[in-house]
Amino acid sequence: MNFVDNFSDSPKANHIFTQQNVPIFQNKVYSSKREALGANRGIVELVQSTISGFIFNKTFDPAIMNYDANYQNEQSNSAFFKEHLRSVIRLLKQFGINNKNKIVEIGCGKGVFFEMMLEDGLNCWGFDPTYEGSNKRIIKEYFSELYNDINADVIIMRHTLEHIPKPFSFLHQIAKANHYKGYLFVEVPTFDWIVEKEAFWDIFYEHCNYFTESSLSIMFDKANTDSFFGGQYIYLWADLAKLRTFIPTKSFKRFNTLFFEDSINKFTQMLKSNGAIAIWGAGAKGSTFLNLLDSEHKHIKYVIDINPAKQNKFIAGTGHPIYSPDKIKEFPIDGIIVMNENYISEIKLMLTCTGINIYNL
Repeated sequence: MNFVDNFSDSPKANHIFTQQNVPIFQNKVYSSKREALGANRGIVELVQSTISGFIFNKTFDPAIMNYDANYQNEQSNSAFFKEHLRSVIRLLKQFGINNKNKIVEIGCGKGVFFEMMLEDGLNCWGFDPTYEGSNKRIIKEYFSELYNDINADVIIMRHTLEHIPKPFSFLHQIAKANHYKGYLFVEVPTFDWIVEKEAFWDIFYEHCNYFTESSLSIMFDKANTDSFFGGQYIYLWADLAKLRTFIPTKSFKRFNTLFFEDSINKFTQMLKSNGAIAIWGAGAKGSTFLNLLDSEHKHIKYVIDINPAKQNKFIAGTGHPIYSPDKIKEFPIDGIIVMNENYISEIKLMLTCTGINIYNL
């Protein structure tokens, strides 16, 4: 099928937001502070296509991105997130996925969701260069044109498409490898939530793309979309036969230049006036927050994370140490800023009787 990628190749794109000198990987942690301080940096310059409404980082350079075993974005240590993964499987079953289908997960990460599908009796195969396990069903490589006959009934991409430049072309690559048959399920963060929350900490170099339900669904003649995970994520379910050959010009929500000064000032004052502070969450949100508000490591003592793969490592760009919750006893603090509001109840239970103030973004 011949197609024209006018999704991101727009002759005009309106400026939205710029970040200077930020680490290119927010989900890589480092074994030493020195390594962390020397992390590669880049510029985020978000623009919006005047054709599709698609939002992307026009300064993104895919050549410098190397997703390897040091990339740690797994969230399933959280019971709340594990329940989200179970809800995704239930949703897929509502769409008709069953154990007779061949499922291919592109970007399966450390394989947690993949293994959950296998345990549920689903016939899964996967691709991801960051996978560290031994399951022979997962190919430790990027999905590419080398795989031109995957013969899948369902293709799943969870938190992958936002990392890929020219996503419309990539979907055509996938569809071609599957002979434009089968169904596609995509899960990505939504830009609408970022704007609504003034969440400057949720914009980072790793994500070269930012989607809304409109810009996600416009790539298909027909698609089902909705939000979940407390409104932070959106999903798409679509027939690959309905993938458009070009993007039609339609009306869409336009985002003007974003100014996060009020939000940044609010948290700057919080850091200055609330004693010894730690943040909870060594993922992309926490890394970005630290690099923008405490780049010289003056206000925030350390980072807490329940993922053992991140503990006793250091945050890219700033060198903040990452500890398990047990370290609070050894290194007392007055307050904790929780980087993702979805985990606030879970964290409060873990910190019962500590007397530590908990702040929600």
